[in-house]
Amino acid sequence: MPLIVTFPLVLAALVVLGGQRVHSILQFNLRSQLGSALNYLDQRRNERGAQLGRLVRTPRVQALLDPGVGPDERQRVLAELAEQNDLDYLLIVLDDGRVLGAASPVDATARLADDPVLRQARIGLTTAAFARLPPSTLATLGQALPDAARVPRASAGDGPDTPIQDGLLIHAAAHFPLGVDTPDAMLVGGSLLNRNTTLIGHMRELIFPIGTLPDDTEGITLLAIEGRTVAISQQRQNGGRTLGMPVPPEAARTLLGGDPQWLGRQTLGDAEYMTGYQRLVDGRGQTIGAVAVAFPYAPYQRTIHLLLWSVGGVLAMTTLLVSASNVATARQLVGRLGHIVGTMAQVRRGARGARVERSGHHDELEHLAQHFNRLLDTIEAQDAAQRSAQKTIADEASRRRALFEHERDGVVIVNHDGSVFEANPAAAVMLGHTPERLLQLSIADWEAQFSLVELRKIIETLGPVGTTFESVLRRGDGSTFPAEVSLSRAEWGGRTFVVALLRDISERKAAQQQWARFQDNLARVVDQRTRELNERTEELNTIFAISPDGVVSFDRRGRVVSANAAFTRLTGLTGLTGPALQGMDEASLSDQLAALCVQPESFPGLAAMRQTLADDDAASIQGHSPRRWQIDLTGPGQHVLEISLRVSESDHVSQVLYLRDITHESEIDRMKSEFLSTAAHELRTPMASIYGFTELMLARPFSEEKRRDLLETIARQATRMSTIIDELLDLARIEARRGKDFVLEAVELQDVIRLVAGDYQPPQGRDAPLIEVGAAPITLHADRSKLQQALLNILSNAYKYSPGGGPVRIACALDPTGRRASVSVSDQGLGMTREQCDRVFERFYRADTSGHIPGTGLGMSIVKEIVDIHGGQVEVRSAPGEGTTVTLVLPVHARPREASAVAQDLAALPA
Repeated sequence: MPLIVTFPLVLAALVVLGGQRVHSILQFNLRSQLGSALNYLDQRRNERGAQLGRLVRTPRVQALLDPGVGPDERQRVLAELAEQNDLDYLLIVLDDGRVLGAASPVDATARLADDPVLRQARIGLTTAAFARLPPSTLATLGQALPDAARVPRASAGDGPDTPIQDGLLIHAAAHFPLGVDTPDAMLVGGSLLNRNTTLIGHMRELIFPIGTLPDDTEGITLLAIEGRTVAISQQRQNGGRTLGMPVPPEAARTLLGGDPQWLGRQTLGDAEYMTGYQRLVDGRGQTIGAVAVAFPYAPYQRTIHLLLWSVGGVLAMTTLLVSASNVATARQLVGRLGHIVGTMAQVRRGARGARVERSGHHDELEHLAQHFNRLLDTIEAQDAAQRSAQKTIADEASRRRALFEHERDGVVIVNHDGSVFEANPAAAVMLGHTPERLLQLSIADWEAQFSLVELRKIIETLGPVGTTFESVLRRGDGSTFPAEVSLSRAEWGGRTFVVALLRDISERKAAQQQWARFQDNLARVVDQRTRELNERTEELNTIFAISPDGVVSFDRRGRVVSANAAFTRLTGLTGLTGPALQGMDEASLSDQLAALCVQPESFPGLAAMRQTLADDDAASIQGHSPRRWQIDLTGPGQHVLEISLRVSESDHVSQVLYLRDITHESEIDRMKSEFLSTAAHELRTPMASIYGFTELMLARPFSEEKRRDLLETIARQATRMSTIIDELLDLARIEARRGKDFVLEAVELQDVIRLVAGDYQPPQGRDAPLIEVGAAPITLHADRSKLQQALLNILSNAYKYSPGGGPVRIACALDPTGRRASVSVSDQGLGMTREQCDRVFERFYRADTSGHIPGTGLGMSIVKEIVDIHGGQVEVRSAPGEGTTVTLVLPVHARPREASAVAQDLAALPA
């Protein structure tokens, strides 16, 4: 009888405790899904901020700050960028809030209200935040935004029917890099979340993948403001779930009261859902809306009812059995029930893997335990399936991205209008652009064979299969190359794209052309080779005779077979010509060569040279140049020769002695060493001052006046060292390129003189230079910038070396033949002696030895290099105390002297 009385109590306790445990598990699952929704929105917010940060650093966007860019052009570029980057609005806003330009037309007096995002951007931080903005502010961001944000209220009889007009946005801003000639401005952009079915649908797919909910039911994701839904995911069966429907009042009160989250059950349309709301806050931390997730409660409720009915039935049977059984059986049943309750408590505390262990009995209570285990398994499987689906989506995205990035052919995804949506690195390398630059182009920017109209016709007629054709593509530097282009249409995310596969077929075309030329020229080549073999002997003899290098060959017995005239000229052995030298053994020739050396021991002899070569071969020295010896000869000119010996395995020649005159190279090496020593000395002087004064300031304190004087000295020495390095680099570039980087054009000499004189700022108290040019224009073929640099160096010297004042004059004239023009700069300064004039073009040479006139001693060296490359001369006329006149004489039809540089090197060789 006591058991019968306690049966209702036990049943009620099991219903309450079991229902609470299951409800707690569902709420835990709901919190996890709500956290995933909020993480997704935060990720989209961070992506928008990073996107604005990248755009504001692109040259194309920074160019919009140029005052020369018109409003229409600025609007067109911003509209293209907004569409390419999937932004609902994009604006350039000045520091005071005025709108400089927008992707849609705006009033010239439009001003953007201040908000936390703009304040962060003003101090240089790229910021993105959720924001709720009224219609007036939305209209400033974009003309279409107020209508896009408007959401009618679903009829509920609980308030006015006025639509929701405020917009919920992901709002981002980034500050433009500061520049001297550009205004202080920010780039503002973002996405409207109202009625954004793409974003809310993607959120639902991530949180509720297909098949993760029981009975093929669907989850819901939504966004709400003002207690109403402004965005909701699309369902296969709508069931009365529409935009503008109300949020549960208790949820609204909870969120507005400061709690970040509300969980509960809500009726949506014709079904009851487990629903969770998470508040959204703006940059000030204020609640502006909410994100919510929901899943149907009915499948879980049916499982709970089945469990409770099973428990009720089992308990009824147990009560009857217990009435007829002994106390031990009753205790056993109570213990097993207690184990079930304990398992529920473990699950509630977070032990998701806890299960009711099998008891070995085959009764209803055991079935109850197994039903409870299956319920827990179902819930855990749903969580696992959800996590697996999310991981699968992420892995698939990573795999496709890896395939896209590592594809060897160029892959470009193009919008339907021909602009680039995305491209892989191979395409950027192939087309000669950076990946960022390529995203700003359209297909017509690199297509060289088809016009824009023809390309659009091809794109419009594309089908799913696509088309393949050969074309000519243009690189970023203007060069072209043949390519195979495959175009196909693709659709995803509700948009249509064109996928272009680019393959460089230059090698294939070159191989085809080469094979054709090979076939055409094969017969000709055979005939030509026959003639060449006949002419080869005579040619070699001619080369041997006129070669500037000395060559002596020996037969297998070590005696001289032949020697060319250059050998006699280089060594000065005029008595050993023809028959006198022919037949001489190597030992005698070695003695005669050693006698010609300044240091006879420097020439080891032919036998020792041959042994050294054999030792190198025995040691298996790989990757080394053949051994060479250097000797200095006595006599006029003091020539330096490089001698090498080559051993031959032919039947007639045993070895060849090779002599080359390296006097010029040795002199160049010596001059380079002197130059490096002088440059190091010139750089060490200001560096010593900088280091010494810095150590002095660190060692002990100084007064503010003395400290400022020391810092000014350090600054002057640093400026001097920077000037020396810049002029050395200019000189090195000019010498290394020998005019290859000169841009020759028709230059009017008078215009260059006026430009240099106008740009030069004379020292304080000095008058501008006097210009004396004729009326008839003098036109040169020269590099304008280099000619300006040379004149500016001379003009600067004229003012520096005339500290006592006096006029500085610039004059030009054309000689009577009309072939040469002259420019002269005259001053009334210190002047120079004849010896100083002779050294004025030496690097680091300065006529002033007092140290009071600043300079590096490289200016006139740069002038001479520039004038030499133009094929002209520099003349200096000066006398102490009478001033200096520097005259540049330039040919009217000058060319860079690449060939003359080679001629000078040849002329330096001994005759």
